[in-house]
Amino acid sequence: MRVYRKLHPLEEPRLRDHLLRLSPEDRRRRFFAGVSDETIAAHCRRVDWLKAIIIGFFDDGTLRGAAELRLETGCLPFAAELALSVETEWQNQGIGTELVRRALIAAGNRGVASVRMVCLAENQRVQRIARKHASRIAASQGEAEAVIPVPLATQLSLVEEVVGDGVGLIVGCWSELARAA
Repeated sequence: MRVYRKLHPLEEPRLRDHLLRLSPEDRRRRFFAGVSDETIAAHCRRVDWLKAIIIGFFDDGTLRGAAELRLETGCLPFAAELALSVETEWQNQGIGTELVRRALIAAGNRGVASVRMVCLAENQRVQRIARKHASRIAASQGEAEAVIPVPLATQLSLVEEVVGDGVGLIVGCWSELARAA
């Protein structure tokens, strides 16, 4: 069963395991360099769950994709940075697009005015996803950057996030019970 939902702090090991399953090329695209298993583990330990929202894509209870939204709360209007990872077998299925869509809703519901996505200039997949939301992507020195304006929260966006969280939680629990049986 497939489900999208937010991760909570106790699920840091799921995030770590997902990032460790990325192919060497996908690791390089996600972290801008080839990174070791220990570097990935350290990255996950450093997540500030008070300033980060991580939305996951689960297939049969296993995290296969993640959108990491890092809130930058030191400035007004609020901004955020978004990183995306999807394991190879699950790429080109619209999963990254849906993760970004959900992350933008969560950002807007928290008063974020813009989300910045940075990727390697060669990472056409992420650039295609960003282009769906950003008017332009600027490239320089081997990197591409998109600044995505985020719409203000509405009653509909708030309801969509809350309902999505509830459905994701219920389906996730149901999947865990089914796997345990």
